[in-house]
Amino acid sequence: MSKLISCYRGAVDAWECDQMGHMNVQFYMAKGSEAFAHLQNALGLDPARIRKEKRGLRFKSLRTQYKSEVHAGSALHGIAGIRKLDGDVIHGFIQLFETAFDRLSAVYEFTALYTNLQTDEALPLPGDLRDRALALADDHPDIYQPAPFVGTVMPARPLKHMFESSRSSVDVWECDIFNHIEHRHIVGYFSDAATHIMGSVGLTRHTVRSRNLGSAALDYYSEFHAPIKMSTPVLLKSGLMGAKGKIFRFGHHLFDLDSGEIAISTTVLGCYFDMTARKSVPLPEEYANFPAEKVLAKQL
Repeated sequence: MSKLISCYRGAVDAWECDQMGHMNVQFYMAKGSEAFAHLQNALGLDPARIRKEKRGLRFKSLRTQYKSEVHAGSALHGIAGIRKLDGDVIHGFIQLFETAFDRLSAVYEFTALYTNLQTDEALPLPGDLRDRALALADDHPDIYQPAPFVGTVMPARPLKHMFESSRSSVDVWECDIFNHIEHRHIVGYFSDAATHIMGSVGLTRHTVRSRNLGSAALDYYSEFHAPIKMSTPVLLKSGLMGAKGKIFRFGHHLFDLDSGEIAISTTVLGCYFDMTARKSVPLPEEYANFPAEKVLAKQL
C-alpha cells in the first residue's frame, strides 16, 4: 500500500504569474500550504480538530526547490509524505508536478512541530498523531529528495551591510484563523524585495529589460525562530551572500519590530535567464563589481 498522500490538484491562474512570465514564488507557496493542510488531515489533524483543540503543525524549517517553471493555464497536482520522525520533529515533503508532462515543478522538504496555535509553544506529539506519522513514515527511495543545501546559510543574528528591502505590517487578510501570517505572504515579501536586491548590485529594471534578462529563484532555505501575527510591524533586511558563475546567493532577515527579534532567516539561490530562450545565462557583470567587503559571506 502506498504511503504517499494525494495533496493538491489545481491550475496556474494568469494573475499568479509575474513579469518573468512564470508563476511567482509566493503562489508556489500558497499551493504548498494548501497541500500541507491535506498532509495534516492524513495525520488526523482535520480542520474541525485544529479549530477545537487549537493545535496543529508549524514549520520549524522549510526547503523549497524550484525544478521547472510553469505558466498560466498549467494544470498541477501534488503528492506528500513523511520521511521520518526524530523525537517530536516530523520530517516530511510535498512535491508539485505539471500534470500535462508529469514533470516535477517544485519540492518542499520540511521539519514541523506540533504547536499550541494560541501560545506558539511546541508540544509533544499526541499518541494518535505519532502512530499515524510512524505508519506513514518511509524512506521513499523512488521519490526525488534534494541533496543537502550546499554552502553558507543565513544565521539568526544581525549582520553588517544588509539593507532594508521591505517594510510593512501584517494585514488581517494575510493571516490564518489563529492570526498567524500565512507563508504565502512571507514569500511575497521576499519576492517583492527582488527589485531592491537587483538595485543593490547596480542593476536597474531598464538595464535588465534591455539585456532581455529574467531572474528566477532556484532554492530557498528558511528557519522559523518566532511567530509573526496580525498587525505586527515587520522589516525585511537583505544582502548579497555571494555570486559565482550563474548562481547568486542572497540572505534575508525578517524582523518583528515589536520585539526586535529575527523571526525568519532565509537563504536564496537564484539565476538569470534569457527571456526568449528560457535558458540560464552567466551572472551580469555588475555582480563581479560588487564591493567584496559588503558580501555577507565575509562575516560567516
